[in-house]
Amino acid sequence: MELRAFFAWIVSGGGAGILAYLLIDGIEWLASLSPKPKRVAAFAISALIAMGIYTLAAFAGYQELPVSGMAWVESLFLVGSTAFGLSQLIHVRDLI
Repeated sequence: MELRAFFAWIVSGGGAGILAYLLIDGIEWLASLSPKPKRVAAFAISALIAMGIYTLAAFAGYQELPVSGMAWVESLFLVGSTAFGLSQLIHVRDLI
């Protein structure tokens, strides 16, 4: 897999949610959380991973740079909310 494809998978293919879930399972104090706080942690971690990788991909030239501050906000919101939704699909098994 090329770096460009890896970044795309993290940002829009569910990779951020999977990485967040693996991170949560690998850190003892996060793994010991009850399902609802763990869900909130998954929200935040997956959104931060996706937005960070999106920013890295943009500055690496794999994405077009947003042209204004508002374009950055909109792009990061879209990336973060997509990662948030996908992380919940992955995490829902702990809530059932």
